Amino acid sequence: MRSRNNNKIDIAKLYQEYSDALRRFVAKKLSPGDADDVMHDTFMRVLCLADGYELRNPRPFLFQIASNLILDHFRARRAHVYENCEASDAAQQAADDITPEQTVYARQRLEVLQHAIAELPPRCREVFLRHKFENESHATIAAKLGISVNMVEKHIIRALAHCRERLAALD
Repeated sequence: MRSRNNNKIDIAKLYQEYSDALRRFVAKKLSPGDADDVMHDTFMRVLCLADGYELRNPRPFLFQIASNLILDHFRARRAHVYENCEASDAAQQAADDITPEQTVYARQRLEVLQHAIAELPPRCREVFLRHKFENESHATIAAKLGISVNMVEKHIIRALAHCRERLAALD
């Protein structure tokens, strides 16, 4: 799978030939958003191969990369669950040490954040909430809302800046 003119792997041809089968394989194991991420990362890894790398059997190579990425995904998720358990224990200890003044201050900050989010333009607010509270990836949000990933990033940056500004006014 090389183009003749520059001796590099022809990623477009690989994608055209193998993406449907690879997508079905990955989609059986992951949610749609995670499957999209694995597909993207699989082809990015092939694209990043050093010049001069000869890809003789592209199908098994692509499927092995995807399998490794799926495994990495499940390992990361398992590690995240473990970290959450540790964080829960630490949170309980910290909760025991919280003063009434700290509780009042935290509630004020939460109220300021709620108002700041409510002040955002509707599309910006929707993007921000999907990303921060529903853990949707930028690509998933972009696809669902019919906007570019770049626009998703701009909305998130705008929302974060607005929230920081409102919190700074409290402090």
